[in-house]
Amino acid sequence: MMQEMGRRERKKIQTKKTIAEIALKLFFSKGLNETTIAEIMEKAALGTGTFYNYFESKETILKYCLAERIENAKQTCEDIKTSTLNATLKLSQMLQAVGKTHEENQLLISLYMKFYHNPDKGDKKAPHGEWFKEILSAIIIEGQVKNEFRKDIPPEIIIEMFSGILQSTMSSKLEFSFIANINYKHSLLLEGVIKRNDGEV
Repeated sequence: MMQEMGRRERKKIQTKKTIAEIALKLFFSKGLNETTIAEIMEKAALGTGTFYNYFESKETILKYCLAERIENAKQTCEDIKTSTLNATLKLSQMLQAVGKTHEENQLLISLYMKFYHNPDKGDKKAPHGEWFKEILSAIIIEGQVKNEFRKDIPPEIIIEMFSGILQSTMSSKLEFSFIANINYKHSLLLEGVIKRNDGEV
């Protein structure tokens, strides 16, 4: 019985993912408002009414898809945090992971922001919460404890600055790729954060 429930649950999860990815392709090619639920379910080879067993509306698909991608990025960052790399490399790889997620999902993020910044809609919260700052904080503190980062700068300041790098790159209008933009800023900030040997200029 438990095995049967497990199979049924896995099938439901897979069906939800299938509907979401089919919908996303249609949203990108036609537009969210121009795509009908009937079209989505026809391509998924499911009845139109089945849609509401998985999603409340077309818009909630955006939140589901973005949350799923952010969860993958979060897991990557958690793996980086617990790795044997030094704190400097951890920061670099973490920003690379988050940057790659953003760069690969710009169309999805754009659609999500367009909907969830609509003043007529109720839910405007981003789906990722505070996990980025929490992982970042752990890496910064580790770097200071291991005498890799300067201890005369409060961790909160360094965390705020790295968070600011991510936010400014996401909203940047400069003619650089996301990864190049964030790497330049990351390099500049590290110059001031890394602890230098006595006498080093």
